[in-house]
Amino acid sequence: MNKPLNALLVGVGGYGTVYSDFLLSGEFDEDFRIAGVVDPYAKNSPCYDALKTKAPIYDHMNDFFAKHKADLTIIATPIHLHYEQCITALENDSHVLCEKPLVPTLDALNRLEKTAQDKDKILGVGFQWCHSDVMLALKQRILSGEFGRPLRFKSYVSWPRDWAYFNRGVQWAGKIKTETGELIHDSVASNATAHYIQNMLFLLGNTMEECAPLNNTQVECYRANDIESFDTIVFRGKTGDLTGNSMPEVYYTASHATYYTIHPVMDYAFEKARIWVNVTDQDRVCTLHHADGRVENLGLALNDGEKNRLRYMAKRIRGQQAHICTAHMARPITALIDSVFKQVPFHNFPEEFVVRDQQSQSTYVKNLHLDLWDCFNQNKLPSEMGLAWSQKATSINCTL
Repeated sequence: MNKPLNALLVGVGGYGTVYSDFLLSGEFDEDFRIAGVVDPYAKNSPCYDALKTKAPIYDHMNDFFAKHKADLTIIATPIHLHYEQCITALENDSHVLCEKPLVPTLDALNRLEKTAQDKDKILGVGFQWCHSDVMLALKQRILSGEFGRPLRFKSYVSWPRDWAYFNRGVQWAGKIKTETGELIHDSVASNATAHYIQNMLFLLGNTMEECAPLNNTQVECYRANDIESFDTIVFRGKTGDLTGNSMPEVYYTASHATYYTIHPVMDYAFEKARIWVNVTDQDRVCTLHHADGRVENLGLALNDGEKNRLRYMAKRIRGQQAHICTAHMARPITALIDSVFKQVPFHNFPEEFVVRDQQSQSTYVKNLHLDLWDCFNQNKLPSEMGLAWSQKATSINCTL
């Protein structure tokens, strides 16, 4: 039996409670022991009482590393802290699993990748869909050519968010940078719904260890909430396919400025098949429709993706074969978000379309979920549909 690896939990509030719960559950005892916790607000975590009986708790990572070692550092903190925390862990000879988004810019990603390479450490990113057994098996079938050429991948998300969402924690949500100048680049695309962009790019990548880059991308960004970035995005781009001979289309629309929830809908079209993933509160069923009429239920699309991040990291650290989402695989989505924040204007929805609802404590745009659904079904941008609130799209090149 393998000796459990020492795990350092950095950030145990918010999404950090997911990792804390996993490691406290006993399910991962053969893979990990909690060696320490770093979080200056740890007492606010619902896991605090259990964690303090397991390991020492520190305010700063350097305080932990001055006395202890970690085989794996798990980082689930606000975005602007990721870079320095990853560097600290790597320089202290720890492998890293960091929540998405890893960093806001390609420059920061380049520096992180170089440090990980120099230290010979694994730098993983917590995109759970890339760790799902169903998605991994699906990608292997795509790479085999079973479905023919990919033609168009699309995703749609309508996730209303209230005012508390944009004021949570230390109020970094929807911000471009901190008061001291650290980049955040938080948005509906870079954070909450980033999984569904990443999953398209992952499935379109040339190998199991690659994600497809986007180019020739047209983007429209809007906001109704009082934020610095944007709460609504629609983009359409091209990406090289598995053979490099054609350019499948990637279409995406997501918004927090709606009043009606529609959980992610994913539509992946190929020459010989069409794959639907319909995410609901009850399930995440992945259905494969073959051109000859056969229908396959591939199971729950996310499956054990969240837990697999830990299982597969443990295997890789021990030198075993296992798939993880690496920093290299996060390059295309990082390039997209970096380009959006540098090149695309963020338009305010006209006031006549905006509702500030005291009852729901939220700001939304009238019928926006329906407008975006029409765009999604027709593969068009809002400006191409002639929507009254729309503005001209910006063309960007997401250089890697």
